[in-house]
Amino acid sequence: MGCMFKTNMFISKLEDLPDEILIEICLYLNSIDVLNGFEQLNSRFEQTIRQFRCDINFQHLTLNQFQQFYHRLLPYNVEYIVKLTINTWYSPGKIALFNEYILQYKSLHDLLPCLKQIWLVNFSNRDIDIIPKILSIEKVMIDIDAQISLSHSTKILLDQYLFCTPNKIKELRLYDSEEGMKLQHNINIMTCEYLEKLIISVATSDDLILIFRRAPYLIKLHVEISVFSMDAPKQYATTDIMPKYIKDFHLWVKDKRLLIFDDLYNILIHMPTIEHLSLEIETDDIQYSQGHRWKELFSNLTKLSRLDLGLKIWIGFNKVPIDVTPYLKTFAENGLEVCCYADTRVLFIDAIPYEFDSPTGVMTSPYASQAKSTNINLFKQRARRVNTLCFDGRHELTSVNDWLNVISRFPNIQVLDIVSINIHDSIDNIKQLRLPNLTILRYIRSTKCQVNIPFLMYLAANHIVAPRLHSLTMMYGDLIYLCKHLPRNISFERFTELRIYGNGADGIIHWKDIDLILKIFPNLEHFWIHVQSSRTLNKNIGLIIEKVLYSLSNLISLRFSCKRDSLKLSLLNDYNACLTWIQHICKLDNPEQIYLTIGKKEISIWK
Repeated sequence: MGCMFKTNMFISKLEDLPDEILIEICLYLNSIDVLNGFEQLNSRFEQTIRQFRCDINFQHLTLNQFQQFYHRLLPYNVEYIVKLTINTWYSPGKIALFNEYILQYKSLHDLLPCLKQIWLVNFSNRDIDIIPKILSIEKVMIDIDAQISLSHSTKILLDQYLFCTPNKIKELRLYDSEEGMKLQHNINIMTCEYLEKLIISVATSDDLILIFRRAPYLIKLHVEISVFSMDAPKQYATTDIMPKYIKDFHLWVKDKRLLIFDDLYNILIHMPTIEHLSLEIETDDIQYSQGHRWKELFSNLTKLSRLDLGLKIWIGFNKVPIDVTPYLKTFAENGLEVCCYADTRVLFIDAIPYEFDSPTGVMTSPYASQAKSTNINLFKQRARRVNTLCFDGRHELTSVNDWLNVISRFPNIQVLDIVSINIHDSIDNIKQLRLPNLTILRYIRSTKCQVNIPFLMYLAANHIVAPRLHSLTMMYGDLIYLCKHLPRNISFERFTELRIYGNGADGIIHWKDIDLILKIFPNLEHFWIHVQSSRTLNKNIGLIIEKVLYSLSNLISLRFSCKRDSLKLSLLNDYNACLTWIQHICKLDNPEQIYLTIGKKEISIWK
């Protein structure tokens, strides 16, 4: 028998690494870091990083990094860039600054000739001037700022540019999570000849019908309808205007008064080309709970191959949970695979298994821990491609295990939303949870602001449960309760992002409370406070800004905003004086090291 000897190879420089390892290193970094680190070194590196020039994401950048990339690296990469993402969530004002840089160009294609996709995240009123420059791009995605509503004029201009002006857009995403887009019904309809895929949030059902008229060639439509309108209908869904080619249809109805089952039935039977149907509906119409009505509907959709279903049916009036058995039985008798669960007022019906073709969010309840299903094997199948899990406890009394048992079914989530929490017990003898991909936790409103600290600490402070968690969102009252009841030696050093929301129940924002928060969250890079009324913030806003800027050495962005009224600080009336004040606090030599945004409802700093 022969012997084989293994020779150790020592790698002394980066160039000695094989291409496969270099690519793995690059995949770990974002595209900006790759270009900063490896561009213009030699021909081999140029070839290796070629793929990373195509997709540029301006997300987690400091102001200096953004300026350096635009002025130094962009000129060498303009002919390679195919996808561009500009996200102001972590860098307020970035879209507006980018638009200042490209002021000389009539179209963004004049600068980036190969650009096929652009994504503008946290789009605001001040960004509207960039829209005419992107109308020749095939895929346009715009996510509206969730904190400050768009003005009526901005919404009109968005509608005018994207639907009523000739353009080359084939795929459009226009998402406003708060109110939905109010489209113009009193102007001539222009057919969107190129538009094939549309994701949009609209205000009313009239806006949905107007979309049918404007975009007759859609093959994919995902639409969210926000509110029920008492006004007389402006549009009617006649047979001749219904989409003739649609294959993928998703409908999310957020107002329980908006769509009775018969109206949904009449819409869908006139779209027989549907292959993938996804419905997320909140309703008070009990017909949604009847399996035979759904079977009748699906019998008209002969090409249907996939169904995703999430129903919230408001039918309960008693103080005990709704009995789901009779409703589950109607679905089982009609061969429809679902699970049912309920609290005292809402019946939930979900299609099973929780498997999706693309990253998706699931809305659920802690009462899903007691769900019953038509097929236990399908119900127990591992969830696939669920990246966001949204709970609404509606302040009904629950146990820790109710929440954790449901969360454990979705181990690959990246975002966890927990709303309206009322937990009566503590954590004892529970199975260890593993959420390796969780990065964002939103813990919104405990009953009477009394946070169940063991439960929150289990999710937020346990590195075994969620090793990648770095972003936390809480209501102000809840957060102060938490901070004041933590042991003195406890701090959340892992968090680099903190978002605080406040309304009337949270009271006035005090600078001493902010001082306490900053001591417990010492490593923040991004800090936001958003209040419903500016009155809860105005009294101490100057002291709070100074305290935050003095205390957080790693800070990249700071944002204060309000829903109603106006922020009031004497320096806000003088941009240059305000900039000088902030520059002095931050101990910066050059005012160009700060990008300052000042408005009636917002002050933000990016540095």
